[in-house]
Amino acid sequence: MADLLLVENDARILELMRYFLERAGHAVRTATNFEEARKAIAERAPDLLLSDLQLGAENGREELARIAQQGGLPPTLVVSGYLDRETAESLERLPNVVGTLAKPYDMPRLLAKVDACLA
Repeated sequence: MADLLLVENDARILELMRYFLERAGHAVRTATNFEEARKAIAERAPDLLLSDLQLGAENGREELARIAQQGGLPPTLVVSGYLDRETAESLERLPNVVGTLAKPYDMPRLLAKVDACLA
């Protein structure tokens, strides 16, 4: 079982991800923006951060880079509908970004990717 932190502003997607990840045996915390994510990371660094990129006014590319520059980015899987090859390669150069997963995806694929990132 791993401690996961989900950063997603779409409540339906957040709850669906949470449900499946908890059923797979993981402990799941959630944040709907990067301010909440920073607080959750400061309280207890997760084994894996799963982060969307587009959170309304916040851009995950900038925020993840900022957190990484400050030395606080835990191992991170970027899960987004805005992942082209260039974006994915750019993100994977950030310290601790261990993978990317483009939306839409099915839950078995998400679980497999999480397991691979945790391995």
